[in-house]
Amino acid sequence: MKRQRAGRASAFTLIELLVVVTIVGIMMSLASTVLRNPGTGRTLDSGLDLIASMIEEARATAQGNDTYTRLVIVNDPSDQSVNSRHLRYMVVQMLKRNQKENGSYDGNDVSIQGKWISTSAGAMLPAGVYFSPTFSKPLSWADGSTNRIGTGLAPIGKKSKTRVLYFEFDEKGHFIAPGADPANPTQPQRIVLVNARRGSGKGSVDGLLPLQQDKRHRPIGVKGIVLWPTGYTTPLRTRTQIFE
Repeated sequence: MKRQRAGRASAFTLIELLVVVTIVGIMMSLASTVLRNPGTGRTLDSGLDLIASMIEEARATAQGNDTYTRLVIVNDPSDQSVNSRHLRYMVVQMLKRNQKENGSYDGNDVSIQGKWISTSAGAMLPAGVYFSPTFSKPLSWADGSTNRIGTGLAPIGKKSKTRVLYFEFDEKGHFIAPGADPANPTQPQRIVLVNARRGSGKGSVDGLLPLQQDKRHRPIGVKGIVLWPTGYTTPLRTRTQIFE
């Protein structure tokens, strides 16, 4: 009698089996969703964490070396390789200045006073995640029309010059618009990442085709941060904050 009761206690009931099957089904569904959309959820968050950490690196490098720095993002649409760096590869660069003249530098004209050199190996955004110049706009209330995202050519890896976008910081680690007057603080800038793939078509922007779009053809997989004049960053918590 005791052995018979023990056997019954160790067996699964039909309801318990159904619950287990249901849980396994949910887990498989979630896993397949992640595999289909590698840039959603935590992957976009990881991309933002990477950008924020590289901004901190750029600020610390500027303050520690008393020079200008940039967070550089490759902007090379011609790069169609499997591991394309277009709008995904980022590196911190520092202005290695020429010898001082008359004991001072002209802070408004950093481009002719030295050369930009990479201070780190650089990093790639997660697969399926791209920086979006189109959606990375100043906050809606920010005054002034100065372009806060720099454009130009920069040495990246083995290439002598590559088309890039960049965010620039002064010796104090403050975010500044390229060529801006130091007496007029740069206004806050949004930095937006999208879940997309390389391609064209309805709703494509920056040579990217969002994996999911709303009725206004705006990406659904999208997240961002605000880069303030102080150089600090804060998250954009809603889609309204990103697209307003």
